[in-house]
Amino acid sequence: MSLIAQSIAGGGLALAPARCAAPTMQYRKAGWFPGTFAPSYLDGSLPGDVGFDPASMVALARTNLKADEENPWADGNFESKIQLVMMSDYVVKRKLAWMREAEIKHARLAMLAAAGWPLSEMLDGPLSSLLGVPNALAAGGRAPSLFNGGLFEGPQGLFLGLVTLATAYLELNTLDNVEGLTPTGYIAGDLGFDPLGLMDKRADMATAEIKNGRLAMLAITGMAVQEFIYGTPVIQQTPQYFKPFFL
Repeated sequence: MSLIAQSIAGGGLALAPARCAAPTMQYRKAGWFPGTFAPSYLDGSLPGDVGFDPASMVALARTNLKADEENPWADGNFESKIQLVMMSDYVVKRKLAWMREAEIKHARLAMLAAAGWPLSEMLDGPLSSLLGVPNALAAGGRAPSLFNGGLFEGPQGLFLGLVTLATAYLELNTLDNVEGLTPTGYIAGDLGFDPLGLMDKRADMATAEIKNGRLAMLAITGMAVQEFIYGTPVIQQTPQYFKPFFL
């Protein structure tokens, strides 16, 4: 006789509650703020990955995937987190690769700008006087920028145009690698430029680059805002950083 029949014959129906093991979910703690957790697509494999994407900005990346373009969840009526949940792992990886490529390129530009900004304010005046050419700085001796003006005037406008053409050329040559996730071991931002072989000498060079780049993006933003608000060059606002202590 079955257990159910025996129970019924005994005057009652006794069904033991089913027991099953609850699935265990592992979440990686984020390194950018105590008590926060990293999203699943930031698994720590990328250099400098501290699990920072609180607004789920990865969902906004454009990958030119047909599946991405026809995704009904990406029409702006759904939050970014919901879009990411509904996307396949492959699409999410494509978007993450696109975002990392954008981050490393902005980081490199910011590092160049953070060094070039104060150098231009320090050297442009003396060099223009020495060579007898017009001063290329904006009003008040500030570096040319969107806020300060003078960015598209004179020789700096020509230089900006040439840089734009050069970066467009690089973009066209790396677009397939970035958006295709080609199985060639492509690393975001890898343009084959390492004349000193630093990547082979230190294993943490990629992490050091992205961290310094993030700091530079904050620095150059601060410089632009400070000069816009105060109307004076950053080298005058903080002379202790740009003038030798013995002068």
